[in-house]
Amino acid sequence: MTTRVFLMNPPSELYRRDDRCQSKVDDQTVRVVFPPIELGVLASIAREEGAEVALKDYPTVGGTGEQFERDICSFRPDLILLNTTAHTIAQDMEAFRIARKHFPKVMTVAKGEAVAVQAERILREFPHLDIVLDGEAEDTVRELVAGRPRESVAGVIWRDGDGRVVHNPERPMVEPLDRLPLPARDLFDNHLYVSPENAQPITAIYAQRGCPAKCIFCPAGSMFGYKVRERSVGNVMRELTECVGKYGIRNFLFHGDTFTLHKKWLIDLCRAIVDAGLEIRWGCNSRVDTIDDERAAWMRRAGCWVVAFGFEHANQEILDKMKKGQRAERAFEAAAVCRRNGLKVHGFFVIGMPWETRQTLEEIYRFVRRLNPDFFDFNIAYPLPGTEFYEIVERDGLWEAPDPTKGGYAQAAVRTYALSSAELTAWRRQALLRMYARPSYIYRTLRHAAATGNTSHYARAAVRRLSSLLSIR
Repeated sequence: MTTRVFLMNPPSELYRRDDRCQSKVDDQTVRVVFPPIELGVLASIAREEGAEVALKDYPTVGGTGEQFERDICSFRPDLILLNTTAHTIAQDMEAFRIARKHFPKVMTVAKGEAVAVQAERILREFPHLDIVLDGEAEDTVRELVAGRPRESVAGVIWRDGDGRVVHNPERPMVEPLDRLPLPARDLFDNHLYVSPENAQPITAIYAQRGCPAKCIFCPAGSMFGYKVRERSVGNVMRELTECVGKYGIRNFLFHGDTFTLHKKWLIDLCRAIVDAGLEIRWGCNSRVDTIDDERAAWMRRAGCWVVAFGFEHANQEILDKMKKGQRAERAFEAAAVCRRNGLKVHGFFVIGMPWETRQTLEEIYRFVRRLNPDFFDFNIAYPLPGTEFYEIVERDGLWEAPDPTKGGYAQAAVRTYALSSAELTAWRRQALLRMYARPSYIYRTLRHAAATGNTSHYARAAVRRLSSLLSIR
């Protein structure tokens, strides 16, 4: 049995490390860092198996390789698991090299969609990595911690004694989600994670998994078989109550691509929050075709204040080629529903798909001006390994960045058929600056900040965002 388990976001760059959104935090309009909830659940599972657990989120505190080295020498782990991204794999693997220098027999495990779809290459390239997790991690980690031989554990890819890469059978998805433990929030430095709006503690609640959409730039649907599973309302309420009562957290993001998909479940959860008198403040993600006045009214009553939509684009042809499965004009109906019910709208837009042109960029800019969301971002499409977009980029030779892993939402790594990566990066920067500089937008934002008593927080966020945009070249 593995008795000492070390879980971490490794000491590399500060990225969102949930598989569907592997973005640099500073690339986002709203700069917010959430605790590593997935690692927290794995920590609870390891504890259930009798292990002693350490959990570190090095990028959030600017942690270094030297700090990691001191930590493991003190903790002396039997198993080290890290969460990686498409952009940081090489940096992250350095932690395993350091670990092996001190503990030659430690089991090293990597988690992340990007490493799973490239496991053959990565296991050959990085000899200090033992195991790649493939699929949902929780049951796999439980068996590894319990001491089962890796050859008998479903959902792992590993290297045998002859150096051959072995793919074990796939791991069935977790059913029901309620059987997973709550995250070990006592292992988080909860004061590190604060809302940019009010500087109060914030956390994420993983109330569901999966997405039915087949967008070619996102791995979320394929990771979970294009199926949406929700935890029971009672199970989610248990976590919310613990956060409020034990940790004093009242600001939340309901993590999930399609939080508003199942209307009855959503309204039942909102009703439970109201009945419990939790007095929380939260946001969530939605789709334009899964919001209506009844949903929105209940969400507002239960403490929701902002809803994020992946509007993605204004051009219907590009939306169709993205396989988004929605009408562009439906964005205005969704935004109107939110506004009627007192909810702010956060719009996400994706530029830089292969079919992007100067004309379609101007089209999306005019569209966003007309939609006029409260918060917004133009994210440059990045080809994550395992997505159809990645296959198109590879097939058509669209890479332009000298080091593709350094591209992202703010710095284009690929060109389109008509535009260079430099043109995409410059357009995004200028478009955001133009959007932020509108007097009507500045007035509306300041009015909201004053009404909520958060003027100073908004001012600091604005300065940070402006500085970030001006530094992009």
